[in-house]
Amino acid sequence: MKKKIFLYVGIVAALLALSYCFVPQLLGGKIVNQSDITGYRGMSHETSVWNSEHPDDKTAWTDSMFGGMPNVSFDPPKAGDWTRWLYKALLFAQRPASYLFVSLLGAFLLMLALGTHWLVALGGAIAITFCSYNVQIIQVGHNTKMQALAFLPWALAAMIFTFKSAQKEGAKGKGVKELLGWLPQTLLGAVLFGFALNFQIKANHVQITYYLAIIILCLFIAELVGALVCGKKKLGRFLYASALLLVFGLIGMGTNANNLIPTYSYAKETMRGGSDLAKGDDGKASTGLDLDYATAWSYGWEELPNMIIPNFNGGSSSGELSMNSNTVQLLRQAGQQNIRQVAKALPLYWGPQPFTAGPMYMGAISVFLFILGLCLYKGKEKWWMLAATLLAVFLAVGYHFMPFTKFWFYHVPFYNKFRSVSMALVILQFTLPMLGFLVLDRIFKGEYDRKEMKKGGLTALVISGGFCLLCALIPDIAGSFVSSGDSSYGEALSEALQLDRRQLLVSDAWISLLLVVITAVVIWWSSASKDEKTSAKRRTFAAAAVCLLVLVNMFSVGKRYLNESHFTTKKQYDGQFTERTVDKLILSDESPSYRVLDLTASTFNDSFTSYFHKSIGGYSPAKLQRYQDLIDRHLNSEINTLIKSINQCHSYDEIEANMPEMPVMNMLNGKYIIIGADAAPIVNDGALGACWFVSSSVPAASPEEEITLIGYADLSEQAVIGEDFAQWRTEEDFLEEMPGNDVIELAYYAPNELRYLYSAETEHTAVFSEIYYPRGWKAFLEDGTEIPIFRADWALRAARLPAGDHELTMRFEPESYTVGAAVSRSCSAVLMIFLLLAIAGMVSKKKNSSETTIQDKN
Repeated sequence: MKKKIFLYVGIVAALLALSYCFVPQLLGGKIVNQSDITGYRGMSHETSVWNSEHPDDKTAWTDSMFGGMPNVSFDPPKAGDWTRWLYKALLFAQRPASYLFVSLLGAFLLMLALGTHWLVALGGAIAITFCSYNVQIIQVGHNTKMQALAFLPWALAAMIFTFKSAQKEGAKGKGVKELLGWLPQTLLGAVLFGFALNFQIKANHVQITYYLAIIILCLFIAELVGALVCGKKKLGRFLYASALLLVFGLIGMGTNANNLIPTYSYAKETMRGGSDLAKGDDGKASTGLDLDYATAWSYGWEELPNMIIPNFNGGSSSGELSMNSNTVQLLRQAGQQNIRQVAKALPLYWGPQPFTAGPMYMGAISVFLFILGLCLYKGKEKWWMLAATLLAVFLAVGYHFMPFTKFWFYHVPFYNKFRSVSMALVILQFTLPMLGFLVLDRIFKGEYDRKEMKKGGLTALVISGGFCLLCALIPDIAGSFVSSGDSSYGEALSEALQLDRRQLLVSDAWISLLLVVITAVVIWWSSASKDEKTSAKRRTFAAAAVCLLVLVNMFSVGKRYLNESHFTTKKQYDGQFTERTVDKLILSDESPSYRVLDLTASTFNDSFTSYFHKSIGGYSPAKLQRYQDLIDRHLNSEINTLIKSINQCHSYDEIEANMPEMPVMNMLNGKYIIIGADAAPIVNDGALGACWFVSSSVPAASPEEEITLIGYADLSEQAVIGEDFAQWRTEEDFLEEMPGNDVIELAYYAPNELRYLYSAETEHTAVFSEIYYPRGWKAFLEDGTEIPIFRADWALRAARLPAGDHELTMRFEPESYTVGAAVSRSCSAVLMIFLLLAIAGMVSKKKNSSETTIQDKN
């Protein structure tokens, strides 16, 4: 027993060391230069600063992007979750070594739960964790996605352990005695499943959790069929185990209610909730993403061989070529400067996706073993793993298999909330190694005779190795090697790139072939001896050899996408957010609130400006749908017209004197326009300010009419009001002229609270340059009287204010946060209590088992 404990402690230590071996730069004080984390810092800066300075009044809203939006998508609520400390404890190592370690440990436990030897389990863990997709998302900074993937195998391991525990033979006897023989371990497995699911969801990447649900469903169906076939007793235990998994799975989900409930509430108003302007096939308003948008990143059938040959389609859209490559030689002859830097970022990908960080390389050995598993393995595991694999492929190809995609998009719950359908292939980075290393374990345990081995081995070798050989000898079967963007490079450069892409394919095909052949030979050699002692030694050596081969292969391919060039010092990383001259000039404005349009950045795909200012743009894949509608219908055209006008002017005075009509920019209080880092900002005198009274309302009969009218109405005097707020279109609003003494101004700004001072001789409608959001914003007068907020001008807040001199306070306190925290608190307590009870049950069972053994001996 002690030896076993030391063994597994040593394995855990080795997995931690392996994680740092892949990113040794962390030990030198460097960090990964992650572009998406840079974007995150920009979008979250206002929230982070406010929360650190006001820990007892944390904000759930930010005004730094898109005119204002809830911040739940990038700053998940934490109140109420009493299990968060354990989640953080598991991620104790430096990022991203912590992600790799959690993934390695979870995948190792998953392989053990499947019943493999610890040495084979190590190989499976390496194959799962160092799949090239994981490395790519670490490099670009998709940290929540990587955390979700890292905890995914933990949930599968706990579920498999629970089902297996329920079917074990317990104590002899019937009734309670038999129940106590298997129930404690099954209960422990279910509780651990609750914790694992809790952690996986806590990573905050719902799309990966959705793919986990697909795997769980396939596994559940296989277990159900197996239980039905095996008889009443097995079925009964299966139902017990399933009930426990369902209960504790829901409790595990419930611990994240503090985030899930606010996120669900917010999602209804975002791009994931659909647009009032969009119509589905049934003519009704859309309730999800646009189908074309959701399937823009669809994996092509022709690039699926990337799983076994990483450069089958050129690898990355911005990849590295050697200094001896055709392209680099051509560029050198043309006098290209900084040739070494240029060689690191060349357009190598030539597949059907718009662009990509790299292939979904699963490992040549994993693919070979998976095919071998299909040939040899006879258990139910093969069928649910194959089903999940095929389903993932059909989902990932998106618009290349549109009938299937449309069925899921329109009929399967929640699927229309997700984009980048190619992401479904993450399922394969689990199913392929699971089946592959499961059959490898059974081979090493001698479960197949030589005839079966020969037939299955040759079939797998011919399919996987034969394909690699074919690609190496006849690479043109892959296609033309021409990218859709090659025409912009000129004929000579385009031809050079095509030659290099071809050579990359050939090189990787030979490497993959070599790996497959060596693995096949090692496996065959391990079972060739008839002497049991010799055979046992060979199997151990073969298992270690295959693990080493997987490690070398996955490490070497992974280093293409995460290496020394992707690391930087913390000082250099922080230097990305240095104030520019133009930022300093704008920040000298002491007005409590105004917005900025930055023309030096990608307005709606960059959050740098949000670090310093309240931006008209920003970056978020979950922005409010009504703001996206403003972008599509008005802001894009206004910005293009503005740029054209600026380019035709020769001085600041001329630019400001010839500002084009920008009604939506003005209603959003877009006061400053940045045209250069060291240039003074352009002042937009047409900006309507933080708030204003209107003298009339313009009725809109439909959403289409409502968004169209804001481009024509005089928004400084009129409020466009849709049918859903028709009760606020009152006749009293129709005044010939606004009384001169009626004024309203913003007196105090905080991201979660705004205070306005106003003076009005009569009751009037005020419009605020703040984004309307129906869940959480409330307005009160100084005496506590609540003032209803309604929507005007498609996306802004408005309120009917009583006459007199008053202070109006708007505050954002969404009820979903309070409810979520209460549910999370309750579920956390229940989960931890049952963990203690399950452990106590296991200790009691072991004690009773020991006493029974002693009595039997006596």
